Amino acid sequence: MTGEYAIAGIFVAAAPLHALVALALVLLIHRMLVRTRFYRWVWHPVLVDSAMFAIAWALIALWLPLFLQRIP
Repeated sequence: MTGEYAIAGIFVAAAPLHALVALALVLLIHRMLVRTRFYRWVWHPVLVDSAMFAIAWALIALWLPLFLQRIP
């Protein structure tokens, strides 16, 4: 694994791409948590959002390359 993806013939580093996917996922989760009023039970909502982003980024960095290898 080279750590890069070829998108339309342009090589893109894996880390920023994984971060964008993680950000989109965390934004969706954040909106769901706001609608369910989860944040009223949390002492520091920004800390929870940051932790969710870090966990999502780590999981995507681990699983996305494995998933993309299986696609022909």
